[in-house]
Order: sequence, then C-alpha cells, then structure tokens
Amino acid sequence: MPIQVLIAKWGNSLGLRVPRDIAARIGLKEGARVDIEAADDGRIIVTRSRRRFTLDELVSGMTPEREHPLEDDGPKGEEIL
Repeated sequence: MPIQVLIAKWGNSLGLRVPRDIAARIGLKEGARVDIEAADDGRIIVTRSRRRFTLDELVSGMTPEREHPLEDDGPKGEEIL
C-alpha cells in the first residue's frame, strides 16, 4: 500500500523522507546510499545501492602469504612463432 510523503526543499534540491517502516523493510539506515532514477511514466524509483569497494579496501588484506602464484599456460596454436 503506497504511503504519501511531502517533498521539501533541501538546499538547491528537493528531498523526501523515507518512512521508518519502509526503511526497515528494505534495511536502510542513516548514511545508506541509494540509486534514484526517473521512469518515463512519472514514477521515481529508489533502489538500495550495492556497496562499491575502493581499490585500497580491495587490497588491504593482501599479504605475500596470501598472494596466489601467477599461472601461464604458454602459447597455443597460432600464437607460436
């Protein structure tokens, strides 16, 4: 069942508040990121964003002990000169 909310001015933009029960149902918390898009039929679609990792976060656990050896299977077919 849709819930009606009021659009408010927020700086140079417009904002809306997400009701607590809707936020809880989809697991939104303060500071969460969402993606927003406009549909051709006038709907506004707000979707919880997938987490995006930085390169530093991705390599933070990398140590020489955890490094996988590089594997090269050598040239095959037309690659052989």
